[in-house]
Amino acid sequence: MAAWHVALVGATGIVGEEILRVLEERDFPLDQLTLLASRRSAGTRVEFCNQSYVVRPLTREALRGIDLALFAADAETSTTYAPQVVSAGAIVIDCSNASRLVPDVPLCVPEINADVLLRHQGIIA
Repeated sequence: MAAWHVALVGATGIVGEEILRVLEERDFPLDQLTLLASRRSAGTRVEFCNQSYVVRPLTREALRGIDLALFAADAETSTTYAPQVVSAGAIVIDCSNASRLVPDVPLCVPEINADVLLRHQGIIA
């Protein structure tokens, strides 16, 4: 299985913390992990897989070179940054409500309808 460069937007929030826990628990194949959050949370240290990561501020530049972006932030942040990530060739999984009712964005609950993942156009809700 290929390793991924993953960015987690909203890394210091409750949802972000849970995403990190699940990635570690499932031994997700990471090549690189970029933790991003608001400027207020930038500089915070987060432990993941026995390593300490410094959370960086969310910017366009910080999202360059990403394979998979996990958005655990508010709808405004997702609406602003997710399309940019997709246009650069990455996949976005958006945990906010920004994409939930967008017709071309599959709403996926893996235990129920994982098949919709085959029809995404870059963003998955």
